Amino acid sequence: MSLAIRLRQLLFAIVKAPAPNYGRVMDKNQLQNLFQAFTDKGFTGASGFKIRTFEEGRVALEVKPKEELTQFLGYVHAGVVTGLADHAAGAAYASVLPEGKACMTIELKINFLKPAEGDMLVAEADVVSAGGTIGVIQSNVYGETGDTRVLVATSLVTLRSVKVG
Repeated sequence: MSLAIRLRQLLFAIVKAPAPNYGRVMDKNQLQNLFQAFTDKGFTGASGFKIRTFEEGRVALEVKPKEELTQFLGYVHAGVVTGLADHAAGAAYASVLPEGKACMTIELKINFLKPAEGDMLVAEADVVSAGGTIGVIQSNVYGETGDTRVLVATSLVTLRSVKVG
C-alpha cells in the first residue's frame, strides 16, 4: 500500500472521520493539505506550525516566531521548540507505519544549543530506526533568517506505535 493511502487512512482515523475511498493515490499537495488540517488543531495549530516538506521517513515543519511564543527575554520559548521537534518526529515515524497505526511519544531528549530566534524556526525529523512497535527519530530545530541557518536544538525522540480505528 502506498505511503499516501496509509497516511490518509491514518489521519482520518485519528480525527475520527470516515476516510474516503477514492481508489487512487493522493498527490503530494492533497497529502500535505490533509496533514496541515491535522496540524491546525490544538497546540500545533495555536502555535502556527506548518508543514514544509513531507517524505517517507523525513518531515520538516516550520513556525514563524510571534510574541505569544516567546519567553521573558524575547526568544522563542523552549516548550515551543520542543513541541516543534516532537511533532515533526511523530509525523516522520507515522509516515513509515503500516495502515491502522499511529504513534505517541514515550521519551524525548532535547539539547538546546542556542537561543531560538529568527524569521522562521524549522524542525527536520529523520527516522533513525522504525521498528513495528518502537521508532527512534532524530529531530533538529534550526533558526532561519534570510540565507543564515543556525542549529538551535537537537533531539532524539522515541515513539510507540498504537492501533487506531
